[in-house]
This record gives sequence, structure tokens and C-alpha cells, in this order.
Amino acid sequence: MVYGKLTEADLSALQHQAQQQPQRLKFLIEQASRLPAFPTEARVPENEVHGCEAKVWLLSCWQNGQLELQLDSASRVVKGLLALIYRALHHASVEQVAHFELDALLQALGLQDLVSVSRRNGLRAVVDAIKS
Repeated sequence: MVYGKLTEADLSALQHQAQQQPQRLKFLIEQASRLPAFPTEARVPENEVHGCEAKVWLLSCWQNGQLELQLDSASRVVKGLLALIYRALHHASVEQVAHFELDALLQALGLQDLVSVSRRNGLRAVVDAIKS
């Protein structure tokens, strides 16, 4: 449950994709391209998550017990990391969101050493904003 709504099969597929890429940064940039478009008009200070190295925007709400999530960043690498959070939490239940652990997901995908402390702190700020 620490991986949000990702099943073991989803996690296994992501692990395989991450390990298949000769460069893990390329994997993240590929993930960034899969993140749904964020509305340009929503890139306003009220939707910005503070504490991130790069600008990050977040829109979230609950509908029928599931999280509706939109994320974006000016950085392609950060956007790729946000895409992983999106895959784990978009349409997740309240319980799945509450139990989600960013560090566990990064470790399961073999990306923990790729994410700097400051970038990880920014991603934690995003997850905290989603959970609040």
C-alpha cells in the first residue's frame, strides 16, 4: 500500500522500464512525456508547491472517494518524478494516499540515489500538499 494505487504488477513493469533504460534520466524524461497536460491558466502562484528546486504546480481534489490529480514542473526531470507520483496517486483512495511513501517508491524503482536531498525534499513537499 506504500506505493499508492500501484499494484505489484504495475510496480514490476515500472521497475523493468527503469532498468531497461541505459540512463535512468532518460527513463524519467520518458515518464515526463506521459504526464497529462497541465492547464496553462492554472500555472499561478496559488497552485505552486513551495520547497521545490524547480517550479511545481499542483491541482488536486476528491471526487467519489478518488483523488483527481494534476501536476506539472518546469524541469523535465522533476516532471518525470511527478509522473511517477501521478501514476501512484491519481484515482487512488483516501487510504492509498494516506499510506503512500515516496522513498519506498523511489527505492523500489532503483531511483533513490538519482534524487538529490534537495530534490527529494521538494518531492516530499508535493506529497505533503497532496495529502493535506
